[in-house]
Amino acid sequence: MGEPPEKQGDWTAPGGGERASPLPSFLTLPARGWRSLSLRGRALVLALAAVLVALAVALVPPALDNASQNEADERAAIAKNRERIRRVLVEQQRPRLTVLPRGEPIALSLAEHVRADAHDRAREGTLDGPIGNTACKQITRTGEDPRFATFTCLVERGERGTYQGRDLLLGYRFRGRVELKSGSAIWCKENPQPLHPDTEEFVKVRLSRKCTG
Repeated sequence: MGEPPEKQGDWTAPGGGERASPLPSFLTLPARGWRSLSLRGRALVLALAAVLVALAVALVPPALDNASQNEADERAAIAKNRERIRRVLVEQQRPRLTVLPRGEPIALSLAEHVRADAHDRAREGTLDGPIGNTACKQITRTGEDPRFATFTCLVERGERGTYQGRDLLLGYRFRGRVELKSGSAIWCKENPQPLHPDTEEFVKVRLSRKCTG
């Protein structure tokens, strides 16, 4: 008797069935595509590649130069702005001088002069008003030269603010120094660091030693 016919789904020995051509490797696709092109097609591809290379040579260096120039311009603008701010701070903190009248409390007399100075600055537009009460308090420091008295003064702006739920007294701080024998007084406006300074725009100028001692 002959063997029964093979049923669909039976196992087929290796080499006994149809073989599928394996997919070409992804990395070989460009080479296969190139080989499949006609001479005219290859010429067009080479011409397009040459155009792209020429465009890259023409456009990339200027683009890099522009980026470098833009970065340099930005740094120069930041430096120029910081220098402008520094000049403003130098002028704002420039020492002011006077001679206090004899026979009057030094702290009260100094506060009157500082308040008058703040009023002048407000009229000039370099301080925001309104200018309110002004008080000066003497600072006691170890090793203080007995010939001088150093003060810290607060010029109120006549209004209050809040920060993190707490009431704040708004104003401007000044530092003053008085030679006790002559009554010669000198003071400087302080510009303290803001709560959230911009690193590009924050500039700190040291107060004159004439005001701080």
